[in-house]
Amino acid sequence: MDSTIAKRVTVDPDPFAAFRISQGFRIGNLILLSGQVGMDEQGNAVGIDDFDAQADQAMRNIERVLRAAGSGVDKIVKVTIYVTDMRFRPNVIALRGRWFREPWPADTLVGVAQLGRPERLIEIEAIALAEGRLEA
Repeated sequence: MDSTIAKRVTVDPDPFAAFRISQGFRIGNLILLSGQVGMDEQGNAVGIDDFDAQADQAMRNIERVLRAAGSGVDKIVKVTIYVTDMRFRPNVIALRGRWFREPWPADTLVGVAQLGRPERLIEIEAIALAEGRLEA
């Protein structure tokens, strides 16, 4: 794919459409995703007051969007994880173990006062390869 063209990644249904947000873009061999949260395909909140349920739903959403782009979680090279409370740090480490394998993606963990809605405890952005694989 031409590295000067950003091709929009879409899913159906798209819970982001009403908010005028794209799920992500493929630029050359990279896929850049919008932040994903504990929200199902219809836009309903998942895991109210349950950090791990929200985190796993965010990762399932990432997996869904990457599949739509022809990629997968195993091709993620970078994540940025936003949490509303750093006490969830051990949960984030466990999440990494459930969803990723070595070589681990590059990762930034950021504590924030609030996310897009008050019930959200975590949001995850990802950058992945469209083709190829990660090597140690």
